[in-house]
Amino acid sequence: MKWLVAVSLALFSSLAGCMGVATRAQVPATLETWDSDGAASTIGLVAYKDAGRSADAPAPNPEPAPSEAAAAVPKDARQVIYSATLSIVVLSPALAQASVKSFAEALGGWMSESDARAITVRVPAAQFEPLLERIGQLGEVVDRSVRAEDITETLVELDLRIDNARRARERLLAHLERSEKMEDTLRIEAELARVTVELEALEGRARYLRSQVAMSTIRVAFDRSPSAPRGEGPLLPFDWIARLGNALVAGSVEGRPKRPSLFAGGPRFEPPSAFLRYYSDRDTVEAMNADGVRIKVHREDNYDKGALAFWAKLARAELVRSRALVVTAERELGEDRALVAGSREVAGVLHDYLLVIARTKDDVYSFEAWGPRELFAPLAAEIEASALSLRR
Repeated sequence: MKWLVAVSLALFSSLAGCMGVATRAQVPATLETWDSDGAASTIGLVAYKDAGRSADAPAPNPEPAPSEAAAAVPKDARQVIYSATLSIVVLSPALAQASVKSFAEALGGWMSESDARAITVRVPAAQFEPLLERIGQLGEVVDRSVRAEDITETLVELDLRIDNARRARERLLAHLERSEKMEDTLRIEAELARVTVELEALEGRARYLRSQVAMSTIRVAFDRSPSAPRGEGPLLPFDWIARLGNALVAGSVEGRPKRPSLFAGGPRFEPPSAFLRYYSDRDTVEAMNADGVRIKVHREDNYDKGALAFWAKLARAELVRSRALVVTAERELGEDRALVAGSREVAGVLHDYLLVIARTKDDVYSFEAWGPRELFAPLAAEIEASALSLRR
């Protein structure tokens, strides 16, 4: 009897296989995979369960939630992308760009982009702050923006999704090996191709983010165009401050001579020898020498009896911000007078500029002088003495 039962079962198994009925090792099932968000989903294709796994075997432990996994990352192991943008005033953008590139390469980085007005470099994250400090010493930093983006949770989630996609791909490959029907084979191959493309995209994204963490990005901008508009920032309520350096950058001086009237002689000062006062009205006097070195003296009301330090600081900031002046000297001269001196390129030629602010309780005076360095430098001491001769 036992022999008869065994033979009957064998015959039934054979008939079932011929009729397309699945045995225990070939039970139709749905294959679990993961969608683009990393969540488990059913894709609805017929596959074959692994015959080696018992139906009552314990389910594997679930993956930890991404947010919980990210929160468990130690603080010193956080994945952070650092980037910075600097706007800096220098005498020579070309030389400054070469210096930035050299600094980055010396610290293990490289230049990733450059043009006539800016350069972008990448540097190992550990060298981010040292490089920022070295770049800041090239000139005067007028704008500085630093960004730190923590992507720890994003990478944890990506790693979980990559792990899930790899396991799904391995299961698909295993089922493809055991597939016996052409229809099932085609459907498994299609799903395998989709999962492979998704896996490669996830791995590429993770590699990119890790490269951004490993190498920080610094962009340094130089705006040295003589015709550039005023820099960004709040408009000043004092027009005369905003006009300082106009003549240096744009050559905006009086085009026709004007004699002083009887009661409107303008500010009084002794110009250097070989200088001619060619324009004078109530508040402004302009002078020049035959080589084109210029002097402009202007008087304004001292609003609210402003202190010298207020006017000098405001003037210096505006000259750097909107005129790209590289300040080379600044000091108080006594008797409510302060000096700011600097340089910049104009049409490819290095120019020097000097400003002396003088104030009284009721008035504030600006004494500006400028010209090409080779012509201005020999006259610098005489021009400063002329500024000190200003009578208020």
